Amino acid sequence: MSTIKTNAIQTTAGKPILNSTGSILQVVQTLKTNTFSATSTGNNVFVDITGLSATITPSSTSNKILVMYTVYSGHSSSTYGRSLRLNRNGTAIAVGDLSGSIPQATSNAYISYQFSCVAETHQVLDSPSSTSAQTYKLQFSSENTNLTYYVNIPGNTSTLDGRSATTVSSITLMEISG
Repeated sequence: MSTIKTNAIQTTAGKPILNSTGSILQVVQTLKTNTFSATSTGNNVFVDITGLSATITPSSTSNKILVMYTVYSGHSSSTYGRSLRLNRNGTAIAVGDLSGSIPQATSNAYISYQFSCVAETHQVLDSPSSTSAQTYKLQFSSENTNLTYYVNIPGNTSTLDGRSATTVSSITLMEISG
């Protein structure tokens, strides 16, 4: 077997072809421009946010995936909390430690005004240790049953003023060389 060693391989324009540790190898993004709503069935019951997922296939088991998300959401009533959970291939990841019956989530927000559309952002550096396709999706849970959760629109759209506008949520995946 032969081994080739070199300091760098570049295109004719001088750009690196082989990336060093920490380089961004690929980027995948899903923009959710339409609205979503679902009714909560209770605290610690997480529901998929339809259309807010992305899939990436790492090129090496040593590479990491930087997951970044921004979700704009509201509720059908004021003064309620809700949680978001990041899920990879059917398993919750990047959640807080177990503490009694408190839900384990990636992020949490408290909506104090029914007309609000709250932005929630987060970044997670994940190590899937795989070269198979990795699907990341977001799920929500609300502290109260029968509470409708909205994405990309405030909880109450009956007021047509500056508080009522549709927004864009996103999930972005970046493969980082390991």
